[in-house]
Amino acid sequence: MSKEYLDPSQAENTTHEDVTQEDVAEESSSAQEQVLTPEELLLDQLEQSQVQLKELHQKVEEHQQNYLRALADLENYRRRARKEKEDILKYASVPLVESLLPVLDNFERALDAADGNQDVKVLQEGIEMVYRQFLQALSKSGLTLIEAVGKPFNPHEHNAVMQVEMDEVEPGTIVEELQSGYKFSDRIIRPSMVKVSQ
Repeated sequence: MSKEYLDPSQAENTTHEDVTQEDVAEESSSAQEQVLTPEELLLDQLEQSQVQLKELHQKVEEHQQNYLRALADLENYRRRARKEKEDILKYASVPLVESLLPVLDNFERALDAADGNQDVKVLQEGIEMVYRQFLQALSKSGLTLIEAVGKPFNPHEHNAVMQVEMDEVEPGTIVEELQSGYKFSDRIIRPSMVKVSQ
């Protein structure tokens, strides 16, 4: 078996040339891959824009759905609040009416007792009792009687329909009440109709 010996300088040249040609081939092919024509560049940008547009469109749809849900929730809340307000106004007088039912019962009893009874005093006492009970029921709901007789005239609480000359009382004093006045909480709902001394 014979061995061939290469000149070391030739071996170096051959190896160097072979590597250089391969490297050059790879570099040129990769350079060709990286360099895009203007048309290819535009197509790439268009694809990226379409992807971004699709993402934005999905976000817009998501926000629109959230908006519609929030709008529906708000409308439901308004409807419930309106219904609750109507119910409050509709049934606000229920406690007052309930407190007046015993007064009605006592009126019925007084009428039944007066039907067969000729005693006026008993009838008067029954009516006074019902009147006190009625006034008590109204006062629990916030109604108060305006005091008038013997008090100084107050144009906010009293309505003077007559003036009388009286020496024994100071001028501007209420001497007689012709019709009772009432306050509800702190609001005057009807002033007292009174006579005032001059």
